[in-house]
Amino acid sequence: MTEVELVGNALCLDFANTVNARPVARHDWLGTPEEAVTWAAAAGHPIGDPDGLTAALPDARRLRETVFRVFEALAQGGRAPGPDLGAVLALHGDGIAHGGLAEADGGFRLTWGTPRTVRVLLWEVAASAVELLTHGPLDRLGSCPSCCWVFLDVSKNRRRRWCSMTTCGSRDKSRRYYAGRSS
Repeated sequence: MTEVELVGNALCLDFANTVNARPVARHDWLGTPEEAVTWAAAAGHPIGDPDGLTAALPDARRLRETVFRVFEALAQGGRAPGPDLGAVLALHGDGIAHGGLAEADGGFRLTWGTPRTVRVLLWEVAASAVELLTHGPLDRLGSCPSCCWVFLDVSKNRRRRWCSMTTCGSRDKSRRYYAGRSS
């Protein structure tokens, strides 16, 4: 089985990266209920009640693509599509309506009761997206030139280029090295 890679540095970005490449994905962590449960657990947001997961997967995939379009546009220096921003905000509003506040780290955080369903995961993703959109740092968003994954560059020098050096970074460097040697 493929290993879950979490390189986005924000839940919403890791969720957008649940396909291994764009435009043609070879693996989709939202492809089956079992894969979605595995991804959610690896991301630290386990789904405790998988009932209804099969029926919710199309909504999860739509949210994934919506979040991807928003942050990929921003990472490229463009504007986030208005309808996609509206969709994220609407889902966040639904999450707020069904959530509560719990004390945490000298403040409060949005929380939902148990059991943890896929709907709760989608609310958490929307909350993560709204948090990143409203508090940034949006100037640190990046998009991998090889696989199109989006990420928050938390490197000290702000020069992160790939989703990860071990996958796309090495592949790209190898490709350039061998192309240079054959010229």
